[in-house]
Amino acid sequence: MDVLDKKILDMLKINARESFATIGKEVGLSAPAIGKRVRQMEDEGIIEGYALKVNHEKLGIETKAYITLVIHREQRATPGVQKRIQAMEEVQSCDRITGDDCLCVLGYFRNNKHLISFLEKIGEYGTSKTSIILEV
Repeated sequence: MDVLDKKILDMLKINARESFATIGKEVGLSAPAIGKRVRQMEDEGIIEGYALKVNHEKLGIETKAYITLVIHREQRATPGVQKRIQAMEEVQSCDRITGDDCLCVLGYFRNNKHLISFLEKIGEYGTSKTSIILEV
């Protein structure tokens, strides 16, 4: 991977749908040369995929929160707690973490009442701490 590949990646991070022609003008290569480099980065696993960015407020999401969870000792022996939480519709990500907490969940909620309902639902797995996201 060279400096041009890094510039291409930087542009794709900003807009994954940017045309190869536009990227090529910026870095001084032809569109086919950009396409070849992008395909090579995909084949090498450097580019793993492309994501969709959604305006959640327009979909009625008013509350976003990070929730850390200390899983109850008796639940720790139960396989799949993380997968069950990850499968909940509100959960955007669910990561195992180090420290006193076991999981860190990013959740999107219609409102605070919906958040409270979610916290009650995951309460069967452990004790949670919630930080509401004020601004991204």
